[in-house]
Amino acid sequence: MRFSLVVPTVARLSEVEAFMQGLEKQTFKDFEVILVDQSGSDIYDDLVARYSAKWPFKHLRPEVNGLRYARNFGASVAVGDIISFPDDDCIYEPDTLQRVNDYFRKTGDTGFITGAVLNLNGAPTAMGRWLTSSQVLNSHSVWTGLIEFNFFMPRKMFEKIHGFDEDLGIGAPYGSAEGPDLALRLMAAGAQGYHDRALLVRHMDKPASLNTARAFDYGKGLGYVLRKNHATLKTVLTFFIRPFGGVCLSLLRRQSNKAAYYSKMLQGRLSGYFCREAAEVARHNTGKALS
Repeated sequence: MRFSLVVPTVARLSEVEAFMQGLEKQTFKDFEVILVDQSGSDIYDDLVARYSAKWPFKHLRPEVNGLRYARNFGASVAVGDIISFPDDDCIYEPDTLQRVNDYFRKTGDTGFITGAVLNLNGAPTAMGRWLTSSQVLNSHSVWTGLIEFNFFMPRKMFEKIHGFDEDLGIGAPYGSAEGPDLALRLMAAGAQGYHDRALLVRHMDKPASLNTARAFDYGKGLGYVLRKNHATLKTVLTFFIRPFGGVCLSLLRRQSNKAAYYSKMLQGRLSGYFCREAAEVARHNTGKALS
């Protein structure tokens, strides 16, 4: 088995159907799907029956819900050489798995690869800043060159670093940055990361409206991961200066809602970076590196 695709989901039948239809169009066919179903109903039974006849399909119903648990739970039964964690509302391009397979055949399955994002119409996404060219990733560029649902790695490397940090992500104490954290830990374990601009996955653009409460949670996760993984001063300043600049510019333009949004983002990043837990885990990581 070449690929294990772990798909956590909660009652999003039409979106999961669209993802499966994208898999049907793949030019590379050697994969299994692991659907981690947290819906608490039989909503996926027909879909599972239909697609189980097309490729290896595992339908899991965990006792403990939450995205931060679902990924590791699904990974625990994976058998593929390469593992990935597509969102239940993303869609692979027809050559997505072929491009990933070609990369790992060339490199010997020793690193990880990520790529770019399109919206569902095939246009460039509005989801943040992204690298504009293919390149080897480092601890700074990984922050703008990686997204969780377009992120492929050797399963043995994923297991070596004990998977996703379950203190990170939606519903966790630190509400974001689980993907960069995983990539940084892979790098620390010797893996080289690569951003392939032509490796594409489609995903719905995030709403244009501002979510001030979520801005704090996301910021707290990012700040925590920066400290946890000993980010350089350049990287830390980059992610503190940007929201501060957003506050200033929004105030000059008399856009109070945007100013409040960027202010919460900055507060969250500062809170995560300077919290006691981040300092403790950073010291622990330093001790492991020296031992």
